[in-house]
This record gives sequence, C-alpha cells and structure tokens, in this order.
Amino acid sequence: MAWISVHEKIIGGKLRKLAKEIGCSQNEALGILVRFWLWGINNADKEGMIVGADKEDIVEILTVGIDKKYSSYKVVEALISTNWLDIGCDSKLYIHDWHDWQEQWYKAVEIREKDAARKREERKRKRIKNIKVSSSDVENQAEKNPKFQEISKNEPKMFIESTYTKDFEEFWEMYPRKVGKGEAYKKYQARLKDGWSPLELMEAARNYASVCMNKKTEKEYIKHAKTFLSDSTPFIDYLPRKEETLPDDDSDYFKEWGD
Repeated sequence: MAWISVHEKIIGGKLRKLAKEIGCSQNEALGILVRFWLWGINNADKEGMIVGADKEDIVEILTVGIDKKYSSYKVVEALISTNWLDIGCDSKLYIHDWHDWQEQWYKAVEIREKDAARKREERKRKRIKNIKVSSSDVENQAEKNPKFQEISKNEPKMFIESTYTKDFEEFWEMYPRKVGKGEAYKKYQARLKDGWSPLELMEAARNYASVCMNKKTEKEYIKHAKTFLSDSTPFIDYLPRKEETLPDDDSDYFKEWGD
C-alpha cells in the first residue's frame, strides 16, 4: 500500500499563492494538493515525471470531489503557475521537487526490494541444497540396486555432447531412463520457455527416479524423457505443491510509516 509524506514546510507562501490562484482557502488548496500527490505516487516516477498523462488527465483526477464552484482546469493551471507542477523541456509534466517531498517513500521501497531479493536468494540456495542432497540419496540407492543401474545406462545419443546445456546434462544424469536425449532436450527447452525453471525440472526428474526405483518399475514402463517433459506437463505430478507464502514485503514496516 502506497503512502505519501506531507511535511510542515508545505504550509507557507507557495501554498498561499496556490490558494489565491484557485480562489479558495489554504485548507482547500492543501486538500487538492494532497489528492494530487496521492494520485501521483502511483503515476509518477522517482523524478516526478507523470507517466503517460497530460493536463486533461490531471483535470479529470482533480474533478472528483472538488467543490463545483472551482474549475478543475483553473486548478491545474494554478498548480503550474505556482510551481507545484512543472512542464519540462520535453513537454512532459513533472511534480515539482517530487523526490524531496517523497524521499521517505522511495527509501522504504528500496528497502523492501532489497529484502525481497535477499529472501529470493535464500529460497534459491535452500532449494539447490535440497536437490543436491536428494540427488546424492538417489545415487547411493542406485549403487545398491543393479536393476536401477541397468535402467540408467546411457543409450546412443542424437546430439553432439557439447550442444546440451549444463542444466540439461544434470537433468539427464538424474532421469531414470536414457532414451531419446535429443528429443528430450527439445522438450526441455520448450518447458523453460513456458516459464519452468531448471531447478523445478531437475526436482521432478529426481522425484520420478525415486518413485521408479522404490516401485521397482520395469524399464519399458518408465516414461521416455520427451514424454515426461511433453506439452501436457506430466512432470508436475512429481513436484511438491507450492506452499502459500506471504508477499515479499514488510507490512509492519509500512504500517509504521503509515501511522
């Protein structure tokens, strides 16, 4: 939830000029300015440039809730003439001194973004660690299971080894049936384009391999990798359901600012 800062410095000569230009009280002028800024927090960039909007758009925003005796067009012109709203040399509209007025908000956003990035990295490291541990378990069990070793033997390759990515090679090493590597690689790339990550595909292969080994599945009944990665995405049956998590934000932090 966005919020704005309203400093005591706003009460001064500049606000009086705005009130006189509009023909209203200073309190009314302050209310108009605050409404304009509340709209600006989601429609202007850090430098105050209003994105994709012109005077008519601002007039429309300020028309809502304004006393009918005031003209919204006159209000916008007053904002410009008293330097609350600037017209840049690029003909774009800028909220004057926007970063100075809303510095605390942008600092809060920066902190939130850094914290969200840190949490993503932590989850990524944990996920990689879990996959590596699980992969070692499968390899250890495979050494004790000759039948599983037979299933995992390399078969003739359709592509030159160097044409495959490192992530796919790790996936292929884990997958329990080595048939049709070239076709499997095409499907692997297609799923990456669909938005699945190498870690998710790797985990699905690892889980499927464990299932095949535990159930002692006959080789001919183990899916080819190209089928496992097909457009119908059967591999998702071997991924854990995503747990519901709270958004990567600091709600309490923002409540403190909002208060």
